[in-house]
Amino acid sequence: MQIVVADTSPIFYLLSIDQIQLLPALFGKIIIPKAVHAELAHPTAPSLTRNWAAS
Repeated sequence: MQIVVADTSPIFYLLSIDQIQLLPALFGKIIIPKAVHAELAHPTAPSLTRNWAAS
């Protein structure tokens, strides 16, 4: 099993270019740390990331 740990930036940029599906395609199951989720879901974050974090 391959484990990759990343901060918010790769998720944000993949969402921005509509390529977020690359993560599960490359790595299978994706688990993000609570701190990363909190940053993506923060009220001041772009709606694109808030919506993704909510799903």
